[in-house]
Amino acid sequence: MFHGQLLDNRCYLDGGGSAVNFFANEDITVGSVVGSLRVLGDPGKDIVLTLREKDSPVYIAPGTKDLIVAKPLDKEGLIGPSAVFVNVICERKFSDEAGIIIPVNIRVTDVNDNAPMWIGAPYKLNLSEVTVIGTRILQGIRAHDLDQPGPYSTVEYQTLPGPYSDYVAFVTPLEGTLVLKKFIDYETVQNFTVKIRAQDQGKPPKYSDTYVTIRVLDSDDQNPKFERDVYYGQLLPTSGDIKITPEPIRAEDQDRGIRADIRYSIVSSNGSEDEASFEIHPIGGSIRQTRTLGQARHSRTIVVKATQVDNPDRYALTTVVLAAPKGSDPSQSVISVQPAAIGRAEYVRGTFYATVREDAAPGTKVSQLTGRTDGPARYAIVDSPPAQEQFRVGSGGEIVVAKPLNFRRTPQYSFTIETMPAAGAERNTTRTNVVIDVLPGNMWEPRFRQPFYSFAIENPLHVQQLPMLVGRIEAADGDRTDELSFVLKGNYSSLFRVDPYGNLWLVSNRTDLPVAMRLLATVTDSGTPQKSATVPVVVKLRPETASLTSNLLIVNIVVACVLGSLVIGGFVRCVYRRRQRKVSSAEQIVGHGAGAGTGPPLRHGVDSNRFLLQRADQRMMERPAMHGNGRLTDCAASSTLGSDNQDFVDHDGENPRRTHNTRALEREELAGQNLNHLLLQWQEKYDEKNNCTEDMSIDDKLIVYF
Repeated sequence: MFHGQLLDNRCYLDGGGSAVNFFANEDITVGSVVGSLRVLGDPGKDIVLTLREKDSPVYIAPGTKDLIVAKPLDKEGLIGPSAVFVNVICERKFSDEAGIIIPVNIRVTDVNDNAPMWIGAPYKLNLSEVTVIGTRILQGIRAHDLDQPGPYSTVEYQTLPGPYSDYVAFVTPLEGTLVLKKFIDYETVQNFTVKIRAQDQGKPPKYSDTYVTIRVLDSDDQNPKFERDVYYGQLLPTSGDIKITPEPIRAEDQDRGIRADIRYSIVSSNGSEDEASFEIHPIGGSIRQTRTLGQARHSRTIVVKATQVDNPDRYALTTVVLAAPKGSDPSQSVISVQPAAIGRAEYVRGTFYATVREDAAPGTKVSQLTGRTDGPARYAIVDSPPAQEQFRVGSGGEIVVAKPLNFRRTPQYSFTIETMPAAGAERNTTRTNVVIDVLPGNMWEPRFRQPFYSFAIENPLHVQQLPMLVGRIEAADGDRTDELSFVLKGNYSSLFRVDPYGNLWLVSNRTDLPVAMRLLATVTDSGTPQKSATVPVVVKLRPETASLTSNLLIVNIVVACVLGSLVIGGFVRCVYRRRQRKVSSAEQIVGHGAGAGTGPPLRHGVDSNRFLLQRADQRMMERPAMHGNGRLTDCAASSTLGSDNQDFVDHDGENPRRTHNTRALEREELAGQNLNHLLLQWQEKYDEKNNCTEDMSIDDKLIVYF
């Protein structure tokens, strides 16, 4: 029997078990061997191996135990199965027993076979040129990797080197958000493209590239600009249009994407005289002389301003040099300053006036001398070493800036230009006096001496006389002709004032001042364009000053509380005294009745049945006695009537008031009888309800009285 079992171990798995497991990479090629079955027996001799599945992605090589890939495998399941499960039938030859089924499970493992795929690419966006560096300009950039979760599907983003790759960057490699890394200028570039890449973390990684196209939007960040820094013209003997050379005045907005409309105006550089003598067309830029200037011997320089219509803060300035009118004194006249063709204009001996801005760069043409010459001429600056250093004269008579100018050092240059023919004949040499005025340019911003100012109020505020000097804010400007003005900002700026010298004054006072008052001081110069600077200022109160302010507030609160207490106490006292008066009146009524009554007493010791009637009878009995006793005061009757009435006085039988007093007494007696009747009814009800020996309270007596 043991021998039969040895012969029958075919189709069993070597090492035991009932199933076979294999692992295969998804990139395994068709025809490759997945693995070999651990089946006992020799295929083709004593066992036969077949697959039960007819359309399986694997098959068994004939005569072997090897499983061969018949179809592509794919972990993602896109081009093939992501897992394979088949059943192998092992049949024993020369045996009548049924075959054994062996389950075979082939697990497909992932490999980095997919590159990230962009979603929504390529990308486009519009970006303003005033966008701040660090702004997130594009969010939602995303690429998807179809590989299984893990390093093969983790996507990283980066910008690739290129002409504009330094303008943008990703926040982090794992986040598809672009930020601006460099300022952009519409006047420099209107649009640009950046190449970006998405790659996974495989080794080697797979990647995909796409483009981000950025269109730059123009913004109003540029001032207008004149085509020339200096224009020239000639004054007229009478009013009229002035011809401007070398071309008409024209300025345009440097923001080419906006091209705002420009309006021209004259900025007075000579007081109100320029405004009264000249006018400029706001759109065309032509200058008109509005009146006769009389004996004008010197040239005029006017400043023209070009302002954007949509933004008055954007403007540009230029100068127009106007020569004296023709026919004036040759010794004082200004040589024609419009640049004409050399050798074609008449050269007149005299004084030449010109102006140049302090910020003119070397090489800037100041003006040009013109005159009649028989041929080429040579020009030379004589008699002034500073002028020879700062200016040079070209072969055509043009005066050019040679070195940077400094208005503070030299505001005016006066020199002589010597002109001689190229042949060198000294008898034809001419000399011209030249005066060049340097116009100040706003080269410097105002600066504070300290970056922070702190002042303290030494004494309590209530003993100070306003205005009080707090301290001085020191500021200076490198431009000698500029004047400074100060402005304060802050919650407590209305309490202070700064004069043109920087002195800080306390001009108003309050009782609720804090310990520290924080302000901002801004200084602005008078240059063109204006420049300013700002510094923080803190005004502190000393401890005694601060405690005084707090004490004043506490005193006010205490006084208010005392006044309120007095008012409430007075009101309570009035109410109490009124109540006491009523109680006293009731006790007087009850007490009088107890002393005169003879009838049966009440429980409370008071004859309420008789006290009113008895008072009336008593008064009737006392009437005869009035004749002898004169005046009698009846307090009980007075209390009954509610007022202090004097009793009746009866003199001799001829008293005219007798009849009147008798009637009043009768009415009072009748009222007492009615009240007595009401009291009897109340006593009966009270005795029925309160059958006790307790004394009547004051409140009950008041009820009886009222």
